[in-house]
Amino acid sequence: MLCNPVHMSMRLRVVLAALIALAWAGGAVAATAGVFQFVAGDVRVVAAPGAERPARKGTLISVGEMIATAEKSTAQIKMGDGAIVVVQPGSRLTVAAFHFSGTEDGTERVVFRLEQGGFRSVTGAIGQKNKASYRIETPIAHMGVRGTDHESYYFPPGASENPGAYNKVNVGFTFIRTPAGEVLIAPNQVGYVRNAQETPGLLPSIPGFFNRAIAPRSSQWQSPPRPDPARPPVVQTVLTTNGLNLSDLSNPGPTVPGEGTVAGFSERVGGTFFGRSAVNPVIAPNGAVLANQGGDAAWGVDWGSWQGGAPTVDGTTAIGSVHFVHSTNLTTAAQLGALAAGNVTATYSYLGGPNPTNQNGTQGTINSLTVGVNFATQAITGYAVNATVDTKVWNASGSGSIAQFTGSSIALNGSCAGCAAAPQTAANGTASGAFVGAAAEKMITSFGLKSANESISGAAYLQR
Repeated sequence: MLCNPVHMSMRLRVVLAALIALAWAGGAVAATAGVFQFVAGDVRVVAAPGAERPARKGTLISVGEMIATAEKSTAQIKMGDGAIVVVQPGSRLTVAAFHFSGTEDGTERVVFRLEQGGFRSVTGAIGQKNKASYRIETPIAHMGVRGTDHESYYFPPGASENPGAYNKVNVGFTFIRTPAGEVLIAPNQVGYVRNAQETPGLLPSIPGFFNRAIAPRSSQWQSPPRPDPARPPVVQTVLTTNGLNLSDLSNPGPTVPGEGTVAGFSERVGGTFFGRSAVNPVIAPNGAVLANQGGDAAWGVDWGSWQGGAPTVDGTTAIGSVHFVHSTNLTTAAQLGALAAGNVTATYSYLGGPNPTNQNGTQGTINSLTVGVNFATQAITGYAVNATVDTKVWNASGSGSIAQFTGSSIALNGSCAGCAAAPQTAANGTASGAFVGAAAEKMITSFGLKSANESISGAAYLQR
């Protein structure tokens, strides 16, 4: 009987986790995180100052231990969840936390602490479903992923002409975040921040050290499993209110072809607030009440806000409100490809939607929201939003590919008047969306923004 390759990959990860655990019997079992597959040059495992051992093929790495590579030395590690980590020459990388029980049950977690140099990671099970479970810490910023192949570097002051934290994406999406803000990084882009006081941004070109980095031994690893498109998501609960069908799914995504949701919300990270946007998220109300309902039945569109309670979006606890727009009439890829010549470029303008809110749940208004699209080049040529919440006026704009916009998000940058003592402070965030109708006549979108220690989020319905 033939086995589903996705199920086979999961079994292999479970077996790997079990073998690693058995390798060290006794009290160290729970702390074991991975095993060295390849070592070239002088590579050491540092358990504590003065306590180190040379790394060899088959050497185990445990939580709290540092991998230290000398110049012209490198190592490849297989983590217990199936991830591949390649530590680059001249690097210091600590496995600060690791837990994987064999399934994505919400308890899985990995934290890498990068103190110098760089590493490349092809993520395994951790971070595929629960995005907040995977984190990279540096002395000035931390990074997160959304199921990806990425490369991270950190150069301390004095160690490079351009010190700071860098992240390059090969597959998927990542972000770099500091207390001042964050930047979303798409494939073939590099995010960078010089220090913890700055807002991260995108570099205009890829630094040369990425091109010299050592890649994983491709003959010895497999890419992380991708969702099986033939396998429908499992519906756990269905919430139906006034024609709205919001499903709490074990796998994020549309419940049926042509159906989808975008959402905007705020979250608190430490003492800092961030605005977020999401495509086809798992929304769990957890006591929140549905408000600000509306829609356009002719186009299969509903919208609303989850207020109060403790709602979560893809496992992240939201504050203020969770705003969404949902449609059962999304434009298919075939329909987009068949657009008439006169519809290849378009500008969408705000029609309606739930009221945006700040991190405190204070409601405001969307003064204007327009989105320019070029279907021929598959680009969002211009996204511009102006909103007022609690007397503060937010302006932000951005651009990107349609694939980013409909699959994850595009980056927004702008300003907020009234968010701090200065007349205006920088604002940044993300926006997501989807097209509605056989000829992409309508659009649904969501956005989230952060400025100083304020955030706002919203969702909207637009038309050409």
